[in-house]
Amino acid sequence: MADVSGAITPASCRRCLSPTAVVVHDAIQEDTVQQDGAPTMDGMAVRIQFLNKSILRFPSNLRRIAADKDYIAPRTVALGPYYHGLRKLQAMEEVKRTAVGFFFQGLAAAAAGAAAESRESAYQKMVPIARQVRGWYADAAGIATHDDDAFTTMMFVDGCFLVQFIGTMLRKGVEETAAASPLRSMIQPHLLGIMRDMMLLENQIPWPVMEFFMRLQGLQTKHIIALLVSWGLEGRVWRDSQEPLSLVDIDERYTPSHLLCLIRFYKVGSACGSGGGGGRRRRRRNGEEGISGKAVPISTSAAELAEMGIKLRAREKTTKLSDMNLIKGPLFATLSLPPLYVDSLAANWLVNMAAFEMCTEASSTDEYAVNSYLSVLSLLMNQENDVRELRVKHIVHGFFGDEETLEFFKSLTPILYLDGQAYLRIIVDLEAYRQKRRAWIAVYSFLYNNAKTIATVLSIVGVLVGIFKALYSLKKQQM
Repeated sequence: MADVSGAITPASCRRCLSPTAVVVHDAIQEDTVQQDGAPTMDGMAVRIQFLNKSILRFPSNLRRIAADKDYIAPRTVALGPYYHGLRKLQAMEEVKRTAVGFFFQGLAAAAAGAAAESRESAYQKMVPIARQVRGWYADAAGIATHDDDAFTTMMFVDGCFLVQFIGTMLRKGVEETAAASPLRSMIQPHLLGIMRDMMLLENQIPWPVMEFFMRLQGLQTKHIIALLVSWGLEGRVWRDSQEPLSLVDIDERYTPSHLLCLIRFYKVGSACGSGGGGGRRRRRRNGEEGISGKAVPISTSAAELAEMGIKLRAREKTTKLSDMNLIKGPLFATLSLPPLYVDSLAANWLVNMAAFEMCTEASSTDEYAVNSYLSVLSLLMNQENDVRELRVKHIVHGFFGDEETLEFFKSLTPILYLDGQAYLRIIVDLEAYRQKRRAWIAVYSFLYNNAKTIATVLSIVGVLVGIFKALYSLKKQQM
């Protein structure tokens, strides 16, 4: 099996460049084009374009924790070449091929007597697509054992299975009868395992392959987003609702590189794949340029925010993880954060989204929205009481208990990227609030921490005043 300690730049990419220098990062080995000793913009643009449409290996700085927590390798189904052929995943190969059969049976049934796309015809159309996307797998050693025919067959079976799986799950949400299809009965025991594995960074199918089968089945991107986000990131996987899934709006011009990239785009709203319409790089505000999140001296838990007069509030009307704001009032402030559902499935998806950002975003944007969001939540959690406070405010919820939630976020703290614009914006604003309102914070903190004592003293004073008033009235009557 190929070495997975880091990503390998394939020969196809090197042919695009004229490298005179090699820069080694945590996740990738990056060739840069130089003229007179300086990297050219054209060279970086080529490299960025390659990264944005690549299926990469997990960043090396994340591999230790990701391997310990089982966030890297599939446990149920192999999609693509990196884990193809593993003995423990062979049971699903038969299920995948059965799903392909159901896919084309469904096309024939939907055609109602008209000519439908045959399996043989679809395979021939897949040949040039597979040839196009073979270079998207950044680890050349990971696909070296698969010749063109084997790779095409793999893309055909895996892509068809994934689209059929999603289509089957979508129909479960809108069918009026409770009868399950034979395929649904077959995949039901593996449902959560498949949903986990389909969002692993190293277990992705190139989007052109997915798109080919989606067009054949009439499956729309917005339906896929609605299903996967509601089930995987909003905790609705256990609901057996017969109501149609709510749809989402997405820029039709946007073309993701794979499924993980698509779901991240919906949760973030910035480009991470090839194609236009994705999102634009935003300039840092004055005062943020050159600031590193690792250099800002701030330690702020949920309890400490309360002492500073900063309230926590969940932003219910947003799906974007980067929609984090500190709203300052005359006396108090409010830190507004998007809510997050946390269980083992959502945690897996989030870690892989963060890893994907580390592979691609550093080359093209300073947003790092998933890393930023997870970093802010991690900043707020020092102990289980902080987690409970976030639950009370409906910012964090889900199947994870307080201890599990705290462990998850603190385990990510050392390896998350801390220079994303969304994260910098929050910590710079928090530190500015702390610096500009030192006197007020000191007064409020004293009142906040001693509220019970002050209330007790005031109540005693009130009783004493009442007694003195009564004594004074009696004395006055006696006179």
